[in-house]
Amino acid sequence: MSRLSVIALRLLQTLLAVGTLGVSAYVVNWYRTITSQTPPGSIDYLLSASIISMVSILYLEISPRFFRRVAHPYATLTVEGINTVLYFAGFIAIAVHVGSLTLCNSTACRATRGDSVLAAAGFCAWIASATLTAKQMIVGGSATQSKTGDTQVQEGQHESA
Repeated sequence: MSRLSVIALRLLQTLLAVGTLGVSAYVVNWYRTITSQTPPGSIDYLLSASIISMVSILYLEISPRFFRRVAHPYATLTVEGINTVLYFAGFIAIAVHVGSLTLCNSTACRATRGDSVLAAAGFCAWIASATLTAKQMIVGGSATQSKTGDTQVQEGQHESA
């Protein structure tokens, strides 16, 4: 995966996380000020998921450059997998919540629908990132092993000749 495609994917993930954070914060604010009720747990969950996503993006971009010891490929794949699961669970939970409403005429309800769409897009971006990282690990790992194996075989043949 080229560095430009990684940067483009991280930029998309950041924009979706910021959008999800903004829309979720609007819905939480609406519930707390207009209705004086606590917002549904799915909204709070997605708000937390977008914050975790932004921290994860910082880790994924900063650690390979400055903290190489904590930038293990399995840690990278784990972080991307966690974000994928968070967004998947978040957009499903919000879709179930919106589907259970009898009327959806308020701006907060429309914003919640939009939040579900943003979360689904975030899930797609994170699953693409996790898939590309896993592919790079598998292909990169087998290529390294075969190169090492070829080198050892060639050295062994050269010594016997």
